[in-house]
Amino acid sequence: MTEVRYNRPIWAGRIPRQKIAELYAKDAQGIWDEELIDEVGIGLLVRIESIFQARDANNGLARCPHCQRGIEHNFDKEFLLRCESCNWELTWAEYQKSFRGKHLIASGMTAFLKEYVQKYRVARSVQEKMILIDTLIHRYHWELEGGLSGPGARDLISGKPNEIIDFLNNLSYGAKSSPEILSTRQEWLDKVKTSREQYASAATERNQKKAKKIERERLKRKVREEMLARRRDSSE
Repeated sequence: MTEVRYNRPIWAGRIPRQKIAELYAKDAQGIWDEELIDEVGIGLLVRIESIFQARDANNGLARCPHCQRGIEHNFDKEFLLRCESCNWELTWAEYQKSFRGKHLIASGMTAFLKEYVQKYRVARSVQEKMILIDTLIHRYHWELEGGLSGPGARDLISGKPNEIIDFLNNLSYGAKSSPEILSTRQEWLDKVKTSREQYASAATERNQKKAKKIERERLKRKVREEMLARRRDSSE
């Protein structure tokens, strides 16, 4: 009798920051390291594949980690995902736990991820590949909707979310950097500025609403106290 497999799926990790930093340091010198570009570029392809698979699973279609066959589930934690051909099974709770906290949902990045996959797979020159990498990692979540809620690179590059903007801001650029990359850098700086302004504006609005709520509560208390005082005076 064939032994049942219970292993969890393995998800592609984010690209190490030092690889990205090295890529830009070389580009700033006019050096296109084809091996490094492919290492990062293909790494992003694999990462995106994991993102889409995790999304599918979160939407009701998990995949066998051995043959990738889709297995529908009903989101019940005890639901048993089973692949008969691979003799593999795992509860949905355990499967879900395997991708939780790994930044694999990437909401608001779908169009950019699909565009990258489509174009990178047919790209031939190292310059074209480098520009595709550069464009992708400088996108913002919900950018197309004008939300600019956070850098998409937090799902693609290793590091804490609050470190990613500073990391991208400090990448190396020089006179020999590709013109397209210098253009994307300026667009990135503009997006960072706009995002921070939006955040500050939203924070101000929240504080104003909070202050108004506190004032309303104060006025209500004052009215209640005055009513109680009048009742006491009338009963004396």
